[in-house]
Amino acid sequence: MTTLKGLVLRERSFGDNDKFLDILTDEAGLIEVTAKGVKKQNAKNAAVAQTFCYANYCLSDSGKRYILNSAEPIRTFFSVSTDIEKFALASYFSEMTLYVATQERTNQEVLRLILNSLHFLAAGNRENLLLKAIFEMRLLSEIGMVPNLLGCCECLKYSDTQMLFDLRGGRLYCENCFGNRDLHGVEMLTERLLHYIRFIALTDMQKLFNLSVSKEYLPHLSRITESYAEIQLGRHFQTLDFYKTVRNG
Repeated sequence: MTTLKGLVLRERSFGDNDKFLDILTDEAGLIEVTAKGVKKQNAKNAAVAQTFCYANYCLSDSGKRYILNSAEPIRTFFSVSTDIEKFALASYFSEMTLYVATQERTNQEVLRLILNSLHFLAAGNRENLLLKAIFEMRLLSEIGMVPNLLGCCECLKYSDTQMLFDLRGGRLYCENCFGNRDLHGVEMLTERLLHYIRFIALTDMQKLFNLSVSKEYLPHLSRITESYAEIQLGRHFQTLDFYKTVRNG
């Protein structure tokens, strides 16, 4: 018998009453769990077998996958499902995390990141677009794809009126060093935008969600972090399209 803390990222029905759960755990990475009978009326484990539930899961190991015995909820984020924009964004967070998470590879900071993101999304005291930008850039940083943001990659200049961010190479150039290079996959960063991106990628997790971004810069920041994540992962997420459709009405 194993007890693990984890967040349900995805649920899949099978048979009349059962589900498969993809759970990101603190000690075992991403695991697949069979939850038997949870679709029955008044099933004891029904609440803990839903997406966005964070709980202590008591599991048996069958060899191929874990089997759910019981669980004690720690925090449920079901409230995001009552707001379609929040639900769409939470689904995007889950899909991205499922794509990068692996079995038997623990990354407690990734779990911490998505839990904090869902907390502020449910609370509604942060702009949804800001949470999106924070999640995209910080997730990449936590899995080893943090860009080199300490200065121009050639002359080491820390800041300039405008810097160029090579999204594919994950590096900065000042205007002088960039020269006549191809601008494809390159974003122009003002000093303010560079400060925001550095803060998200490099600051301590405890301070991460204290970031405040003016409405003038927020759409630009979101576009840059989104492009960086898509280029680095080589993947476009359908839940992102859903979020954009909902957000844009």
